[in-house]
Amino acid sequence: MTQGIGRALRRSLRAGLLAGIACVSAAAGAAAQEFYKGKTVTMIIPSSAAGGYDTYARLLARHIGQHLPGRPDVVPQNMPGAGGKVAVAYMANAAAKDGTVIAGSYPQALTEAAFGRKELVRYDARALTYLGSMNGEPYYCFARADAPVQTLDDLKTKELIVGATGQGSSTTISPALLNNLIGTRFKVITGYPGSTEVVLAVLRNEVHGWCGMGWSAIQGAIAAEIDKGAVRILFQENGEPNDRVREMKLARATDLAPTAEDRKIMDLIYSQQLYGRPFFAPPGIPAARVAELRAAFDAALADPRLVADAKRLNLELRSMSGLELQRHIEDLYTTSEAVLARARAALEPGKAMQQALPGSKPAAE
Repeated sequence: MTQGIGRALRRSLRAGLLAGIACVSAAAGAAAQEFYKGKTVTMIIPSSAAGGYDTYARLLARHIGQHLPGRPDVVPQNMPGAGGKVAVAYMANAAAKDGTVIAGSYPQALTEAAFGRKELVRYDARALTYLGSMNGEPYYCFARADAPVQTLDDLKTKELIVGATGQGSSTTISPALLNNLIGTRFKVITGYPGSTEVVLAVLRNEVHGWCGMGWSAIQGAIAAEIDKGAVRILFQENGEPNDRVREMKLARATDLAPTAEDRKIMDLIYSQQLYGRPFFAPPGIPAARVAELRAAFDAALADPRLVADAKRLNLELRSMSGLELQRHIEDLYTTSEAVLARARAALEPGKAMQQALPGSKPAAE
């Protein structure tokens, strides 16, 4: 009799506990619905319109709201400048910390304090709230078909003038790295607002080409120029290419590193391309909201509608979770200072190699 009463009491307590958990979960879900319902989420884009980062961010903006509680509208806002650091500084220091502002970034804007000039960085990349990355891919160098350089070997003896955006962007660090470690002779013209303007400068023959761009950014006018042979891929910088590029059997810059140490430095710097299209939110967001944003990012990337849109836009998807992206950033900033100092030296542009675009102003945060 006593045992029967004990079992009944335990069942009653268990049922009460489960009911309590269900009530708490329902209340939390309702609170999340109420928070986002009727609100607008702003998607900050670190580049000018129509480039690769803009296209990826707008693709995500069209879908992620459907996977957030309350289904808020997501409105893109371009904020180019300083190789993406303007957008990251805004997110770190000024954006609302409630889950209503998210952003894309160039990976280099997140690694500048490790690889570049710390004085240009007014934020702690480790403190940001990472949602994930939409793609990771190798970099390539491109040139007009009538450029004086036709191969990677040519670059050892001939100068190639390339366009670039701000200090610390992939279009500036890639040619600097190659000049310093494998002896190429790039001359870099900086100051273009974004990759779209760099490509247009190539088409107008203001510069010969550009470096530090992935295949997924190749679309529109430049894709047509590549298809008809007016613009060529000179070589691959790193990593594993997609199927189309693999058939081209391109030379790979990392294979020309003079020493094992140089190769190690190149691999470290290029490792940021594992998260080539990162997205994040400001620091200090409530934990429940972080979980909602990360779940929405993962769900959006798995959504057949987003996948179909990406295919239509010729965009590759190699997604990475927010937690994995956070680990990559933390691992980078725990690398020994001696190794990071060697990497920074490898990225030093050099006065003879770089000049500002006529009429451009120094990049500011």
